[in-house]
Order: sequence, then C-alpha cells, then structure tokens
Amino acid sequence: MPSDAASAAAGALYDVELQAIDDPTFHLRWQGPHAAAVLAALRHAHLAGPTRQVEWGTYQVVLDGASTRRLLGAVLADETWCHEPVDFVHHPADGLAEHIELGAAIELLDDERYYTLVADLY
Repeated sequence: MPSDAASAAAGALYDVELQAIDDPTFHLRWQGPHAAAVLAALRHAHLAGPTRQVEWGTYQVVLDGASTRRLLGAVLADETWCHEPVDFVHHPADGLAEHIELGAAIELLDDERYYTLVADLY
C-alpha cells in the first residue's frame, strides 16, 4: 500500500465522487485537499473494512447515509472544510454544476439511502 507521502508525490489531482445508488440525480464531486483526506481515509480503511481498491490510486466504498456522514465528518473535522465548494452535478450531463458547500452537501445525505463514495488520485 503506498504511503500518503508517496501518493502526494505521484499525483497532482485528487477527486471524490459521491453518488446515491438508487437516485442518479444525486451526484456530488469535489477536488483538492479535502478530497485528498477522503482518499487517505479510504486507503487506510480498505484492509479492515468494506472499502475496496479499484486500481492504483482509486478506492471505493458503499455505505448507508448515516455511515457516509460519519466517515466524511470524521475525515473532514476541520470547520473550514465545511465551506469548501462541492459540485452538485446535473444529469443528464449538460455541462452544468451547481456549487454548494461541503458541509451542506453532507447534510443532504439520507440515512435510509446507500451511497457510493469513490476517491481518485490522478
């Protein structure tokens, strides 16, 4: 498993996508240091839980809304990250994305719904 430092040296772009499994209209995407933190958390968790490594630099997990909120809340505990921009991607892909704050996006998660969280390093 590559270290966080090795990943940071090898890649230039961190990307996270969060999608509801049963609702294709719920699709969030963000980049930057807060995406790097999510990728590091998934990488560290993949040997001990439901997170799987899809390919080098890509980790995926499927969780219910409450678990997703807890994971993101633990990883993004810094209050300043609540105000970081997140793209609410419109479907079908029309080139438009609505920008909301990460903290607001996390609050949109429904406890009864399941979500796919994918973190990539390019």
